[in-house]
Amino acid sequence: MDEKWPTHLFQYQHDGATWSIEIPARSEKDAKDRIEKLQNAKYLGVLQMKIPVELGIFARLICWFQNLRA
Repeated sequence: MDEKWPTHLFQYQHDGATWSIEIPARSEKDAKDRIEKLQNAKYLGVLQMKIPVELGIFARLICWFQNLRA
């Protein structure tokens, strides 16, 4: 995803609380289409960290090392 897409916000209720989710998409229709696809999403685990792309090869090495430990 090279281009910067606008972030679309969605709101939902769960366990008596209001939550929101951010979806980067090209348009409102694209965002709504992506939300519909979430029912088919596969759980991948808990996010451990976010690494900025600007770190280049250093980021790849961190990911490689973290994957060795997993």
